[in-house]
Amino acid sequence: MKRILLCCLATVALSACSSHKPPQAPAVAPQAVAPQAAKPVVDSAALAKAALEKKIDANMAANPSFIPFAADSRELDEAGKGQILRQIASFQSSKKLIIRGYCHHGRAVAHARAVAVKQFLVASGVPAKHLVVRYNTDKDAQGVQIASK
Repeated sequence: MKRILLCCLATVALSACSSHKPPQAPAVAPQAVAPQAAKPVVDSAALAKAALEKKIDANMAANPSFIPFAADSRELDEAGKGQILRQIASFQSSKKLIIRGYCHHGRAVAHARAVAVKQFLVASGVPAKHLVVRYNTDKDAQGVQIASK
C-alpha cells in the first residue's frame, strides 16, 4: 500500500514538473513610455534637522532657561544642547550660573542632569568657576533650570 502511494505521489510530482509551454500573447509593438515627473528627493537629514529646530523653538518658547530631559534620563539630548547653544553668549558673560537639576524620582538623577548640563557649558566655553550645581527632588519637573546671578 505504501509503495502504491509513493508511486502515485512521485507521478504527480513529475507531471507537475513537465514542460508545458504557456500560451504566448500576441506580439505587440513596444510603446514609448512617457517620462514620469521627477519625485522630490526627501533628505532625511534635513527632515531630522528641521524637527530638531522645531523642538528647540518650542522649548525656548515655553521657558528658555529650563532644559527638559526625558523621564529618568541623565543625558542631555540634542534639543537641550541646541537650546543651550542659542543662549551661550549670555551664559558666557554671566558671573555666576546656578544649574539646578530636577527629578522627583531621586537625587542621583537630578544631580546627574545638572552635571551633564555643566559639562556641556564648560565644553562650550563657559568658565567652570562661574557654575554652581544644585538639585531638587521636591518639584515635579524633568529637566535642568539655568539661572544667572
